[in-house]
Amino acid sequence: MRLYTRQLVIAGGTVITALVVLQLMWSIGHKSQNKEYSKGTKNNGLSAYLDFQEKFRSAGESYSFQSYINQSGYNWQINADDFGVGSELRKKDSLIKYNLDIWRSDTIPLDRKVPNSRPEGCASLKYPENLPSASVVITMHNEWPSVVLRTLHSIVNRTPSSLLKEIIIVDDASDIDIIKAGLKKYIAANFKTGLVKLVRQESRQGLIRSRLEGLSYVKAKVVVFLDSHMEVNEDWLQPLLTEIVKKREILALAQLDYIDKDTFNYNFYPGYRTRYGFRWDMQFFETYFRPDQTAGKADTDPLPGVLFVGTGFAVDVQYFKRIGAYDPGMMIWGGENIELAWRVWMCGGQILHIPCSHIGHIERHQPYTFPDGRIKTEMKNYKRAVDLWLGDYKEYVYKLYPGMETLDAGNLGNRELIPSQLGCKNFTWFIDNIWPELLRYQEDGDPWGMIKTSTGNMCLDNDNYVFQGPKQLLIQPCIYDLQRQGFSLTKTGQLKTTIHCVVATSEDADLIPFIENCFLGPPQKWEYSKGHLVHIPSGMCLHAMGAGEQQTPVLQPCREDAPAQKWIFEPRG
Repeated sequence: MRLYTRQLVIAGGTVITALVVLQLMWSIGHKSQNKEYSKGTKNNGLSAYLDFQEKFRSAGESYSFQSYINQSGYNWQINADDFGVGSELRKKDSLIKYNLDIWRSDTIPLDRKVPNSRPEGCASLKYPENLPSASVVITMHNEWPSVVLRTLHSIVNRTPSSLLKEIIIVDDASDIDIIKAGLKKYIAANFKTGLVKLVRQESRQGLIRSRLEGLSYVKAKVVVFLDSHMEVNEDWLQPLLTEIVKKREILALAQLDYIDKDTFNYNFYPGYRTRYGFRWDMQFFETYFRPDQTAGKADTDPLPGVLFVGTGFAVDVQYFKRIGAYDPGMMIWGGENIELAWRVWMCGGQILHIPCSHIGHIERHQPYTFPDGRIKTEMKNYKRAVDLWLGDYKEYVYKLYPGMETLDAGNLGNRELIPSQLGCKNFTWFIDNIWPELLRYQEDGDPWGMIKTSTGNMCLDNDNYVFQGPKQLLIQPCIYDLQRQGFSLTKTGQLKTTIHCVVATSEDADLIPFIENCFLGPPQKWEYSKGHLVHIPSGMCLHAMGAGEQQTPVLQPCREDAPAQKWIFEPRG
């Protein structure tokens, strides 16, 4: 269906698009695609829409709010030519306020179809008939209405009614008039009574405490936490519930697809399975599963994760509460996903990636503010997590964040009792069994530290690289950043940096040192002897080619008298 966006003027001089008018007319004359969830009252949708428009005008906004759309559009790929004159100006304004193009969102159906991004075998899977129902908790703060409503409609339209107990929206003190005035009215006009509950918080609490507030209203046996800018895919809930029925003590993670914040295109990569990792700086990132994790597995088989991005997961409510839910001492956003992942694994649970559950997610930098500042807020949250779970390893985090050790992150209170009450394992167990990619610099190796050239202030450098595939090792000025320039010669003879191993790869006639995931191939051993780093398989030595700050590491025949082959381990950072 082609989108037509000529502007029309309705009562009061409000400018809206022709597309919105056509969609509004359709919603008045047709019943909902999911009849059980729609009240089907013809005039309520129009009344709610016009009320929104009135609030919009009084707020001085220049965008139109999209009405309830009953027709499923196929326009999940949007062309720039479909948008009218002035769209660039609107886009610039909306990106500043919301970090996404709200005008474009308003021109896309709320009930649009999205591509089926699941692996091919998922469509033929049969799920148990007695699955438990789920409550969906969505938190929002100043989310644009058409974005959050598209999230709601996707859940209602693509979830079996027998499995969807309720949707609980926690509005975390939004201060945009159009949200405060009209969202409750829209929900009442367009959804079955009791299906969607709106809870408003008068003061800003943040995502973490808002989710805890939503959890207090949950009536189902399973809770699903979603963001307010997501669209669920076909049969998204059944695979999550199936795994929870098999084992209660798990977090079941959906595969997140990508919704572009500018175009709202729904994108995915066929066959790609996301796993998340982290480093000592507490930042998480996407990576692949290791070959040993996927060997013998079908595309539809769940795989164990390390942690999760923080949204798009289901968990048994009683289990979640028993292990401590979220830490209410954490503020706003940041670190809660890593802390929860550590707690689940170390206290006897599992985190599973479920490939047949797909959810689209708008990835963006948060457009909202942090009352105490983002950096300070995240540092407090990280400190609460590392002080509780990392033991002596917390020193590696402190080295990366000067000032964190003495930062007042509040009293942990009863949360200090969780590890002993639940019989949790320590962080050494977590690294050994769940995330062996992460290097414990001093504990794993001797020697360890920055690897410096014998002349000048130059060090081996991993360039903050986080992906699995090979990347050439660098020589850079020493900055004494352990995460970037920390290395260990491990007890097994591997030369490792933060989450990689140093390996030698042939390029033309040369042997070049690269870094890559340690599990991608057979281990390559090294030896540190008389200042030389010797690559055992080739018998050659690491050599700094070049001079000054223009040096490149290569492998060359070992020479006792070559200063470029002398390296010094300096254990600091």
